[in-house]
Amino acid sequence: MTRSDTPHEERTFDVVAWMSERRMVLYVPAIEATTSVREISDADEAVRELIAVLTGLDAAAISCDIRLGRPGGGPAGSAVL
Repeated sequence: MTRSDTPHEERTFDVVAWMSERRMVLYVPAIEATTSVREISDADEAVRELIAVLTGLDAAAISCDIRLGRPGGGPAGSAVL
């Protein structure tokens, strides 16, 4: 099996989310990048695509743990999206 034939290992990224001006901001501390969405249902896809574009990883191999809060400010609650 060649290197390009090996299956992609799934990577999980922590994501911090908060509301700002009618949009949900999604921050990925591991790559210091943000994106935003209008609908919460679009959050997972948007943040996986952001990570894929900036890291070169396959979007299908990216998993996200999205939590409500603020960077450095601790969680705003125990909700997980």
